[in-house]
Parts: sequence; C-alpha cells; structure tokens
Amino acid sequence: MKHGLLVFATLATLAPTALAQDAQKAIQAQYDKRSAAALKRDIAGALAINAPEFISVGTQGQKQTLAQIKPLLVQAFAKSKSYAVVSKITRCQVSGDKATVSVTDTVKILATNGTIPQELEAVSEDSWVKKSGQWLRTQSKRLSEKRKALPATKPSSAARPSPTPKPK
Repeated sequence: MKHGLLVFATLATLAPTALAQDAQKAIQAQYDKRSAAALKRDIAGALAINAPEFISVGTQGQKQTLAQIKPLLVQAFAKSKSYAVVSKITRCQVSGDKATVSVTDTVKILATNGTIPQELEAVSEDSWVKKSGQWLRTQSKRLSEKRKALPATKPSSAARPSPTPKPK
C-alpha cells in the first residue's frame, strides 16, 4: 500500500511537468511557424500565432492591436531583402489552458535601398491561451530590446571567389 501511494504521488508531480513540457513544445512550434512565415514574407502566416484579441505592449507601455500591427509588418517586409526571426523560450509557466512565456527574439533585417542591415534582440513576456486545441498568443509585453547594425556586404565581393594562392 505504501509503495502504491509513493508511485501515485510521483506520477501526480510528474503530470504537471509533462503538461508544461507539452505546452512549451507546442508554443515553440507556433514561434517556429511565425519564423518560417516571416522568411517567406507571409503576413497572414506571421500573424497566425495570435488570437484575434492580441495586444502588443511596447517597452514604454504603448499598445497595438493586430489591426495596427499588420500595416507595419507589410511595410517592414516591403523594405527588406530578408527578414529572419529566431525565437527561444527561456521560461514557460502553465496553468490549465493558459501559459506565460519568457521569450528572446532575434530579428535580422537585411534592408533594401542602401539602408543599414540590423539585428534586434528583444526579450518579451507573452501570454498564451489554448483554444480548440491550439495555443494562441493573446499578449506580448516587450521587456527590453537592443538594436545593432550588421556589417554591410558588398554584392560584388560575394559574387567573386577569393583568389587561390599560387603554389611556390
């Protein structure tokens, strides 16, 4: 009897951990879908991880809805040669059908028209809800961000191979 209670207690403590791991895996898959869509400049795909009521909160507390974000994303994709997003979950806390996730996004933008390529690293706390079996982001609160210019690459040097040293 004592052994049976110990097994039950162990399973009870593992169950929430397994649920949290499953949720984190599913949420990371959502971030990965957004990244793949951004690479293809697919606006609908990049926004598909968000619930209709999604709100983005900037570092200064400014709020934006999906309707406000969409034209900004259209503009960002139009002005860039490449737009790559990599998201990494650093913490995931799950309670039933809700989750709070700390995430670090690294965004690399190779812009057109002679503008400087840049990289943005942003840390956010995202709220998620599971609806109809799918995790959807309801809020993203930007905690910090760092921007830096990336080294410019010259198309002519990328097209030409380096000269081969002559044997002596």
